[in-house]
Amino acid sequence: MNADLASGVTAGLLALSGWLVVSPARDVRAVAVVRRLAGRRWLQGVVGWATSAVGTAGFGPASRRLRARQRMRAVRALGALAAELEAGQPPHLALERSGGSPCVWPATVAAVHMGGDAVAGLGIDSRGHPVLRQLAACWQVGSESGAGLADAVGRLASGARAAEDVRVDLEGQLAGPRATARMLAMLPVVGVGFGMMLGSDPLAWLLGSTPGRACLVSGVALTALGMWWTGRIALRVERLL
Repeated sequence: MNADLASGVTAGLLALSGWLVVSPARDVRAVAVVRRLAGRRWLQGVVGWATSAVGTAGFGPASRRLRARQRMRAVRALGALAAELEAGQPPHLALERSGGSPCVWPATVAAVHMGGDAVAGLGIDSRGHPVLRQLAACWQVGSESGAGLADAVGRLASGARAAEDVRVDLEGQLAGPRATARMLAMLPVVGVGFGMMLGSDPLAWLLGSTPGRACLVSGVALTALGMWWTGRIALRVERLL
């Protein structure tokens, strides 16, 4: 992901350099600075740091789609497990058949094969799928009482499916704030573009002087921090479900 973003920034800067070359109001110093920008390691480091910070927060459409796919895999596996149990399959065999490919609960299946505790395995697998914590509780109660496991898993699968439907609605409600955050992140770039169209030379100052570079690094850092904070707010709302 870092390499893709760095490549995109480089391509955009090269395109901007081409515009400066053909523009009647071009400045030779700005053109030279932009042409050398792709090789500046400090800017690539800033871009990499910003991308890493945003990616760590789980912010971005790709990260949200990945989490949604993981949740849906867990929901489908729970539904399949409930169906297997209702059909009369032994619990351990039902776990093996309903995990999907790749398996949603690999540690649990491995523990069952080795004669270990399925509840402990579900606790490990719940790190990637939080809903499995509830399945572990159902499994522990069902193994102790010897009855009601199929009904409990069925109710858990229905509840997880309903929660996922609510998340889909919530995603639509959060689309507006996320679009606003992206627009605000692009405003500095738009401002630099307007300044160049008006005949000034903001790039030469931002990239060719120490105060300019300090402002550029600070601006990128603050923009990344703002996007990270917005992503954290959205994640906290999602985790309430």
